[in-house]
Amino acid sequence: MTSAGVRQMLLRQSELQHTQLQLATQKRVLKPSDDPVAAISISFLKTEIEQLDQFNFNADAATGSNELEETVLTSVTDVLFRLRELMVQLGNGTYGKEEITSISTEMSERLEELLGLGNTQNANGDYLFAGSKVRTQPFTKDAADNFIYNGDQSQRLLRVSSGVVVPVFDTGFDVFMNIKNGNGNFITSANPANTGNGIISPGSYQAPPDFLAEPYTVTFGDDGFGNTTYTVTGDVSGATIIPATLWQEGAQIAFNGITTEFSGAPLTGDVFNIAPSSSQDLFSNIQAAITAANNYTETNSGKALFTNAINSVQETMDRNMVNINLVRGKIGSRLNVIDSEVNTNLSLLVTNKSTLSVVQDLNVVEASTRFSQQLVVLEAAQASFVRVQGLNLFNFL
Repeated sequence: MTSAGVRQMLLRQSELQHTQLQLATQKRVLKPSDDPVAAISISFLKTEIEQLDQFNFNADAATGSNELEETVLTSVTDVLFRLRELMVQLGNGTYGKEEITSISTEMSERLEELLGLGNTQNANGDYLFAGSKVRTQPFTKDAADNFIYNGDQSQRLLRVSSGVVVPVFDTGFDVFMNIKNGNGNFITSANPANTGNGIISPGSYQAPPDFLAEPYTVTFGDDGFGNTTYTVTGDVSGATIIPATLWQEGAQIAFNGITTEFSGAPLTGDVFNIAPSSSQDLFSNIQAAITAANNYTETNSGKALFTNAINSVQETMDRNMVNINLVRGKIGSRLNVIDSEVNTNLSLLVTNKSTLSVVQDLNVVEASTRFSQQLVVLEAAQASFVRVQGLNLFNFL
């Protein structure tokens, strides 16, 4: 009887203590055995909530990174606009050696500014445009004025929801390096040994498929009667694409999908090249304009050579600016995606927390009532235990 009484009092105390813990923690399920089904749901919901919180943390980091890149690229665009203005001034044909040298000096400073923007670091000291090699300076210049990309082409990603990952930064290769020169299909240039003042236009390309079969050479000559002619040959095949044809200033030359024209007065023996476009980094393109300005000579052939070089650089720079704008457009799209996913995550958080509250949280009114009842039961058990202990035969002897 004593053991049974003690056992019942301990059981009532345990029940009372459990209810007291529920009231103290405001939780209905304190251990899996309280409600196995609810315990599984609680574990799942807590995992979901923690995951959603991590997604939103990632989204904040991705937003900050993309906004930083957007700020840097805005500065890059501003510098390119200024460089474009300077190159338009260089190509106006009225400036002499001193003015061109002065412009070249500013262009060199702007080029260093661009290089600094390409090597931008975030607050953690990571380089924005180095790909996955965040501790490696992405852009360097060697003694020969060659610009070297030291990063890689791996784009860093962050998961902002269970099904969506977004890039953190774009690689320097995609932003600054991988741009086709010329008009994107071919690039024109003049032989430095030309003696005339012929100028070739950047031209256009309209043939499918969208590539050149080989480089071409346009050679000017004389028909023996004082008329200027031109001949187009393939550099690889050696084939004559256009035989000797009378040339007229401003008349278009078209072949194999290529359309271009010449102005000025090319002389016999002058040579111009039309080569398939290749990837050229933004920095080298600007350096080409600076080099052309530094080598400028005030002769007819020197001016023509300079104009040809500047025209080519301007055409490539236009593609640089288009590429920068495309990257900025991608950043804007990413930010929109991040905002959308954050809103979805927040909605899911509210839903999961509400469900968790229903499954896990305590009904305080019910628990308080139960606590009072259990307290009365415990007190009754204690009082009855004392009375039962008095039922002893020795008390009546």
